[in-house]
Amino acid sequence: MNVSILQICLIALWYCFSNICWPFGSMGQWATLNRPLVGGLVVGLILNDPVQGVIIGATINIIYLGIISAGGSLPSDSGMAGVMGTAFALIGGLDVNAALALAVPMGLFGSVLEVITMTGQCFLVPLADKWIEEGKANRIKLVNVWIPYVVKSVIRFVICFIILYFGASAMDNVTEMLSGRVLDALSVMGGMLPAIGVGLMLLTIFKGRARLFLFLGFLATSFLGLNTIAVALTFGIIAVLVVGFTPDDFAAFSNIEETNDATYKFISKKDLTRSWLNWHWFCESCYNYERMQGLGFCNAMVPLLKKIYKDDQEALISAMKRHSMFFNTDHNFGGMILGICASMEEQRKLGADIPDEAFVSLKSGLMGPCAGVGDTLSQVVLLPVLSVIFINLASQGAVWAPVAYTVLFLGIFYGVGYWLLNIGYKSGGETVLKLMESGIFDKVIEVASILGCAVMGALVCSFVSFNWNVTMVTEGVEIFNLQTGVFDAILPNMMPLLLTMGVYGLAKKGVKSSHITFATMALGFVLGMLGLVA
Repeated sequence: MNVSILQICLIALWYCFSNICWPFGSMGQWATLNRPLVGGLVVGLILNDPVQGVIIGATINIIYLGIISAGGSLPSDSGMAGVMGTAFALIGGLDVNAALALAVPMGLFGSVLEVITMTGQCFLVPLADKWIEEGKANRIKLVNVWIPYVVKSVIRFVICFIILYFGASAMDNVTEMLSGRVLDALSVMGGMLPAIGVGLMLLTIFKGRARLFLFLGFLATSFLGLNTIAVALTFGIIAVLVVGFTPDDFAAFSNIEETNDATYKFISKKDLTRSWLNWHWFCESCYNYERMQGLGFCNAMVPLLKKIYKDDQEALISAMKRHSMFFNTDHNFGGMILGICASMEEQRKLGADIPDEAFVSLKSGLMGPCAGVGDTLSQVVLLPVLSVIFINLASQGAVWAPVAYTVLFLGIFYGVGYWLLNIGYKSGGETVLKLMESGIFDKVIEVASILGCAVMGALVCSFVSFNWNVTMVTEGVEIFNLQTGVFDAILPNMMPLLLTMGVYGLAKKGVKSSHITFATMALGFVLGMLGLVA
């Protein structure tokens, strides 16, 4: 396929856009536009083949089901993998499995870029501190948003453009050079790579009684022919019945009261909502190893602080200092903490004896537990469950699936986030702690683990490919086939399951995901070159 400079520029621009935090927020953008499921559609539209783009992007997405962005760690950049893998596959006319083989190295390269970005953004912290000390509140957005966005977008655009420009022009030669046994080996390698995504995902959900459901989901697909959507619906109902919910589980929600009378004294509901959106949009636009989300939290609080302390410059400076310190937590629960802090600032302005240490203690005390619960619910529960459902649809060529996935994820994510914001602002930290200690979150996580294990079992059958190509032929007649005569006779899809569990076992022992990925790629390539696996 011939690709124009305009098409290369559009693909590079999309990659840059999917790596900023607007308009869907840091987590919203990473969980939707940065997914290969969505990126495959966009690249397909740019290259005039949206159906194949969606199919390739959905398949690449499976590798990254187990990738969790927590604590500043990003093992691989799924956005670059999706964009580059889809682009090169469409330009070179490669099959889906070969696209997977090209996508993985690109994802690892993207993670290196992220590490460099977070390191470089540490140099913006002293500048932010200087402007805070001088009381220049309006410049916080400049250092937290605009400078980081411009710098990293330019760098990512140039890198993406260079890779696509030189890679695309050489793809025809590369495809011709790789034809035959080498291309077959790449396809074998790509067919094995989805086992990595499923295996890494099992690290967080393969526990307790949920383990049994991995094999039940696997058997339901192997023997009953259920697809992943049918498995998700069936085992979702079973999971709720197995875990069981009682009225006591929901008591904490019904007991939530607006215990804080000092609400909206200096700020309006509109002001609070805007600051909450600023938190979601820009909490990680200057994400760095020194303060993590600290500058993002300060940036979100500044409009509220300017209204609360509009007649007291020293108090404004003091407030900006205490809200720019180290902070790192889940995005939705971070919005709840923002609501609590906004309420405390109003009460302090009204004369309440709330020292600086109270803010520091509250934020440091809540951010850990909130990250544990929030990251689990959003990245281990909501994101992979929705992904699996829409990956299944997209792999069949449904171009609307990435759009539906994006709308549904954002609707749920922002709906819960707005509810938590209001709980934090109106009820305070004590009510929040009661909610977290109620036990209902644990039950929700267990339901999700059971459902996730069942769906992962179905995914193994549908997307992991590992079939032996060892036969014995006498006088032109096949008298023995290792795959059909042994493995399929014992258990259909036995080898994909063993490969996936092998990945899980290595990951559980602490082997780095990058090492597992390279080992799987090497194994697949060697077996493919030898013709032992097809």
